[in-house]
Amino acid sequence: MRKFEIKEINNHLWLLNDNDEATGYIVAGNKMAMVIDTMFGFVNVKEEAEKLTGLPVICVNTHGHVDHIGGNRCFDEVYMSANDMELAKEHLKRPELKAAWEENGCVAPEVLPVKDGQVFDLGGVTLQIYETPGHTAGEIMLLDKEDRILFTGDGTVMHLWLQLDESLPLKTQIASMQRLQEVRSEFDYVLTGHSKELDDAVLFDDLLQAAIDLDNGNTENDEEYSWFRGVCRAHPYGKGRLIAYTERTLK
Repeated sequence: MRKFEIKEINNHLWLLNDNDEATGYIVAGNKMAMVIDTMFGFVNVKEEAEKLTGLPVICVNTHGHVDHIGGNRCFDEVYMSANDMELAKEHLKRPELKAAWEENGCVAPEVLPVKDGQVFDLGGVTLQIYETPGHTAGEIMLLDKEDRILFTGDGTVMHLWLQLDESLPLKTQIASMQRLQEVRSEFDYVLTGHSKELDDAVLFDDLLQAAIDLDNGNTENDEEYSWFRGVCRAHPYGKGRLIAYTERTLK
């Protein structure tokens, strides 16, 4: 049986834990609420957000992978980078997800493109979009200036995957993170696509430095990394943290 847990971060922010495999968030202002990533879709996150907040709910996906968009079925429309829309369509074709949607009489929602710099005003809480390609071409992050939190999807995470076919070169990942240095003084915490609690923003700093080290060829401590499609390389950057990559990633 799958486990689904809701953890309160503060009085208007909740972490959604989908079976310890994916994480989503509910952020509430005084006018509306936002769901950031809908995980695998076994729970109606829109209903959960409405019960918690009593507000109209919108949805933003940080990128197009199935563990971030599976619950999009709960919404009439969702927001996502145009650069990941085709990737999302492919992930939604997975048999188990398609079957679950059909069983519940669901159809894919309208997908609206978000733009770099776009601001969502929830009423007392604002979230600004930053395009951060790397993990995927359409990866985005959202900065909550009031709570000083950066929602990073899989663009900053303990296990950064850059070995995927859809991942962009390491230099692109570095450029995305370096651009966010412009607002680094505006966030103290990060919430990733796989967080279990509020993480210190030092995770962002450590990952950026590790990516730069890898780009500089400091691979003497790298090791093999097994994942569900095979074996690649891993560049450690602290206990239990790594960047997964292939030779293609480094070009």
